[in-house]
Amino acid sequence: MAAFRQIFVCATPGEGRCGEKGGDELLEAFRDEVGRRGLSSSVILRNACTRRHEEGPVVFVFPDDVWYTRVAREDVAGIVERHLVSTKVGS
Repeated sequence: MAAFRQIFVCATPGEGRCGEKGGDELLEAFRDEVGRRGLSSSVILRNACTRRHEEGPVVFVFPDDVWYTRVAREDVAGIVERHLVSTKVGS
């Protein structure tokens, strides 16, 4: 059975929330990186409120149960490598 992962990026709009802190751009960066690596068919990317805006932008990786806080665009490639490429998603 093929492994799959879901990445939840909080991009909730509003003052002090993850969207204001770059969550929208971060979600797009994940889409770009996943597509660039040819993983789109085995990875689900979602905008999901984590209710942890004070730590935002926040990213959650399922089923790994790993949370990332204060994520920057520069972190995206490393997160994809760690959770999607190294785990052989889709194989």
